[in-house]
Amino acid sequence: MSRIRPHLTYPNVMSTIAVFAVLAGGTAWAASKIGTDQIKNGAVTAKKLHHGAVTTKKIKDDAVTGAKAKEASFDQVPDATHADNATNLDGQPASDYRLHCPSDLDRAGDICYEVNPRPAASYTNALKACALDQRRLPDEGELALVFDHLGAPQDAQWVAGHWRENNSTFTAFIEENSSRQLIPGGTNGLNAAFRCVTSATN
Repeated sequence: MSRIRPHLTYPNVMSTIAVFAVLAGGTAWAASKIGTDQIKNGAVTAKKLHHGAVTTKKIKDDAVTGAKAKEASFDQVPDATHADNATNLDGQPASDYRLHCPSDLDRAGDICYEVNPRPAASYTNALKACALDQRRLPDEGELALVFDHLGAPQDAQWVAGHWRENNSTFTAFIEENSSRQLIPGGTNGLNAAFRCVTSATN
């Protein structure tokens, strides 16, 4: 201690304090004066960023655009490995699931209908004829849809439906006049043309 003391003169102490003041002041100046304009492009690399330094909150909204995101930087979407499901369902092409009709029938909505009416017959014979072909008489709504698809006025044709009145059985039909207006009716003895229908399948 006695050896150090002779060297601690007033000028030495003051110069030492001045050096520390300059260093401290320089650091403060550097911290307050270095802005983004003074950082050279490319100077801050990914290696120089602390792990986790860039968080979601620090990224400005809409800052990362599609043009700045490289496709290779994203993992594959798990379901993308099954992209064939877009065109194939359960191993079958999507076309197999579209509604189909037998080759001799046309489709209106979800029903298949005979394009040409069958010859006039009694209601019960019409029911039987359709049943033998594994088809059925259309209901009123179905026949109205068929008429609309045919695009021309239609004579009276049987629809599925009957009722009892005064001990007589009446059966239902629909026809279409020249103005394309539907006219429902019923009879207890008329023969009428008919069409058989069936449900469209996939």
